[in-house]
Amino acid sequence: MAVPNQLVDDVSLCGPKERIKERLDLWQNSPITTMNIMTSDIDALRVMAELVL
Repeated sequence: MAVPNQLVDDVSLCGPKERIKERLDLWQNSPITTMNIMTSDIDALRVMAELVL
């Protein structure tokens, strides 16, 4: 069984922008084709839009 921090890393992108970018690169090179972005923070949404577009 994965330790909790590893599980969070396996299923989510969280942390500072630089860390999210690093983890996002791994996701973009995987077979994943859909990402759900759930936030009520407009700045977090802007960061994700900047990183994926």
